[in-house]
Amino acid sequence: MKRSNLTTAGVALAIAISQTPAGAQTGQRPYLHGSVSEFTVGGPRPHLHTSSRWDECSIQLDASLTQKAWRQFVQEAGLVAYFRPLIDAKPMGKGKFELSVLQWETRIDDSEAAWNDTFVHPDSTHWLFEGKGLKFPGLMVRAGVSNKTDVGVYATKNPNANYGFYGAQVQQNLLSRNNWDASARLSFTSLFGPDDVNLTVFGWDMVASREFGLTSWAALSPYIGVSSYLSMGSEKAAVVDLDNEYVGGSQAMVGAVLELSGARLGIEYNAARVNSLSMKVGFGR
Repeated sequence: MKRSNLTTAGVALAIAISQTPAGAQTGQRPYLHGSVSEFTVGGPRPHLHTSSRWDECSIQLDASLTQKAWRQFVQEAGLVAYFRPLIDAKPMGKGKFELSVLQWETRIDDSEAAWNDTFVHPDSTHWLFEGKGLKFPGLMVRAGVSNKTDVGVYATKNPNANYGFYGAQVQQNLLSRNNWDASARLSFTSLFGPDDVNLTVFGWDMVASREFGLTSWAALSPYIGVSSYLSMGSEKAAVVDLDNEYVGGSQAMVGAVLELSGARLGIEYNAARVNSLSMKVGFGR
């Protein structure tokens, strides 16, 4: 494939990702909007809590939320919001930068109380998402601050809902030899917007990768890694009185980055309590 065709494909993917809202998504679940059947794939359709305050599904705790479901929400929301930069272990280099459009998609079960009792919806047939998972598009900026250290920041906000996320990450290269690299990362992501909920996620990653040169202007870098995380949640709602939750866990990752001159395409799969599939299109120097 010619260089111009690859770059055009990257731009098209970036446009597709950026037009996906961070809330209710379009996909192949036609029973979730319009005429809704009594049963969903996971069993009987739960009652949706509704509010006309927002145009999209928004975070607002219901009085029926239990401590068990609250703990599950804190754990799974931590995985939904986890900072995934979709990069290999090779350092960028001092003075280099990248601007990226990301999309993280996590396969939660939105019919469970952990998600049904923590969100309100514009109407009784407007579910949290369509398709196979909850999608979060966002913007990320990364820069090399030294020859071995990179930093990044991330943000997303649905203007039609009441919530968004912001985060930051630092990556330190530990080994670079014969196109092999190993790096460690520290990150955090925090929820902003809702009156009812505080949520912050801290993460630690170990990543290894190898770069394969394809042409003078293209390279492919597959990578693998493991992560540990701590998700911390507290509620401020008047309708419930729940203890703060601190839930830790781990996940495994496998992904690849395709670099085409100044464009970078990334894809990553994460295996955890709830699995995620993410994509990235970035441009930089």
